[in-house]
Amino acid sequence: MAAGSPVIGSQPPMMGMNNGTPLAYQTTHISADGGAPSQPIQPLQPRQPVGGVSRPQNGAGALPSLPSKTPVSVLQELLSRRGTTPKYELVQIEGAIHEPTFRYRVTVGEIIAVGTGRSKKEAKHAAAKAILDKLVGISDNPLPGGGPVPSNNNIPDVTSQMVSPFDDTIPGNPIGTLQEMCMSRRWPPPVYDLKSEKGLPHERLFTIACSVFKNIETGTGKSKKLAKRQAAHKMWLKLKDLPVEQPNANLGLEDDDESTPLASDANFNYVKFLQEISHEQQFEVTFVDVEEKAKSGAVQCLVQLSTLPVAVCYGSGPTQKDAQAAAARNALEYLKIMTKK
Repeated sequence: MAAGSPVIGSQPPMMGMNNGTPLAYQTTHISADGGAPSQPIQPLQPRQPVGGVSRPQNGAGALPSLPSKTPVSVLQELLSRRGTTPKYELVQIEGAIHEPTFRYRVTVGEIIAVGTGRSKKEAKHAAAKAILDKLVGISDNPLPGGGPVPSNNNIPDVTSQMVSPFDDTIPGNPIGTLQEMCMSRRWPPPVYDLKSEKGLPHERLFTIACSVFKNIETGTGKSKKLAKRQAAHKMWLKLKDLPVEQPNANLGLEDDDESTPLASDANFNYVKFLQEISHEQQFEVTFVDVEEKAKSGAVQCLVQLSTLPVAVCYGSGPTQKDAQAAAARNALEYLKIMTKK
């Protein structure tokens, strides 16, 4: 080899693959002027993914797979260790027909939680998650993978400390509770009326009045729903301790009001008028004659309207026809108030 000509060292085999890992060249380059050899090329390193986190080459450093259990299944699994099961109840369906909102209540011992959702399944999972937060405690023992479930003796009574899904301090569903109480006592259903709406568009304050017979209670809130809940709760507190046997003396009714309905409107056919409205508005009207008579001896009747929500109105009179007419008149009054703008 002539002097001054470039000297090239021997080269090992070309780059290959060994189990998917590239093999680097080990070639040493000699400068053209015969100087010192340059530094060997560094072995090629596997390219790091974005973020600097390399994929583990074996199972030892692999991330644990995330669980795919639903809150309902997690709650069922936890409670099975204690030999008990949760109790789910569908307590309310609200909203329009095409956009209903379901509310489920779940009970474990003395602990109660509620959950809402656009479907029954979603509401049930929300309720299960809410009671899991109470039983286990997210901050102390996050799910899943926590320690053993505490026994009944170690679980505090948190029913009174539960946060309402409506961000108020009223537990449960006061609107439904008041409705059930009125129906069980054969009273007319409560009537709600929007009294005022004040404030800026983003800071509205609503006032709604709840009426049962001549009793009126009002509630205020940042939404109509909150105001309605408060009014219903106040009315329930006012009426819950009244004796069922003698409601008239406490509800501001006179005895002859029950026995002589429609005295001033005897010629008007309320039943026919209600049926005409139901046909026009496409809802059903069902009259239910109550076998048991009132304490005064009057015949009693209920009328159910398949509106949204369903309404039940009460009427009584000396005859079955008069009782149906009184119930129809109360139903018309209810529809009049509910359609006010």
